[in-house]
Amino acid sequence: MSKIPNQPNQPEDGPGFSPARSFFRHRVLNWISIWPHGWIAVFLLSTGLAKPASQPIDGNAVSAHFAKRSLLLDVHGRGERALAVGERGHILLSTDGGKNWRQVAVPTRRTLTGVFLIDNQTAWSVGHQSVILKSGDGGETWAKANAESDPETAYLDVLFLDAKTGFIVGSYGKFLSTSDGGKMWTEEKQDDDPHFSHIIAAPDGGLWLTGEYGTVRRSDNRGASWQSCATSYEGTFFGALPFAKGGAVVFGLRGNISRRGDGGEWLKIESPTKALLHAGVVLADGRFVLSAAAGQLLLSTDEGRTFRLVEWPGVATATSLWQASDGAVLLTSDKGVHRLELTDLKTEGAK
Repeated sequence: MSKIPNQPNQPEDGPGFSPARSFFRHRVLNWISIWPHGWIAVFLLSTGLAKPASQPIDGNAVSAHFAKRSLLLDVHGRGERALAVGERGHILLSTDGGKNWRQVAVPTRRTLTGVFLIDNQTAWSVGHQSVILKSGDGGETWAKANAESDPETAYLDVLFLDAKTGFIVGSYGKFLSTSDGGKMWTEEKQDDDPHFSHIIAAPDGGLWLTGEYGTVRRSDNRGASWQSCATSYEGTFFGALPFAKGGAVVFGLRGNISRRGDGGEWLKIESPTKALLHAGVVLADGRFVLSAAAGQLLLSTDEGRTFRLVEWPGVATATSLWQASDGAVLLTSDKGVHRLELTDLKTEGAK
């Protein structure tokens, strides 16, 4: 365990860059060979990690009309306010439940992979080359709030339980936590170094953490300790959908889905796709939705016991899902951010 003080805003030229660990390229090549539709997941970990030493100087994100249709990797919100983040430091803001979006000024051009809106004022975003951003006005303006300067680290997800307690997870077992609203971060060293892809809070107060090598962990004490929850799958899990009373559905490579009910035993769920499963959301009506490569969505009406393919009006690959206050589902994708009405989420025409 080590304490990392929150550093002041970095200069615009940012830290330098050094090559990533040599075995990273081996991982990426393996993933490319087994994930024919998994280029977005490879992008998350490869961009900015496995490039030569020369890197463009970091600076403010460029305001661009195409930002609304660029690769966006995460979406989160509160009420009618939502934020979507992605490549080139793009952050889009909506104040009407995702009906309209506008790009806001951001002090980085690095790829942003995670965003979390604590309330209508405080928001956090994380990304490649250890970049951390914070907003105090609901995402209108942003400042760098880096906890470290590590060009080889890609932060992949961020979660806050309240204004003080938060977590950041990422590549090579990176796990940071704060209990003072980000003034100081504690790094928990790992015995191994799996890429942690996703951390989520459960309705019962627990936390779920997923990642590489079949990593599934649960905490019942707000992250003070973690219990390994081994499934029969040893590949990468990209997310979890917790139940209201214990248990969860986890999903990842090759369409793999596993489910653990109250009994504590994991069951492998038959999947209607072999495509990589990027993200998921539990809707207010209890339905589960997963997003897969090749523009697919999977729907479950029985808490993840069965899934069916559904068609949606978009032709993009959804990378993240969030439900707005009016019920519509917001999806980030390789072609921007989309708003999906619940009336469009039907299984008719499913293959």
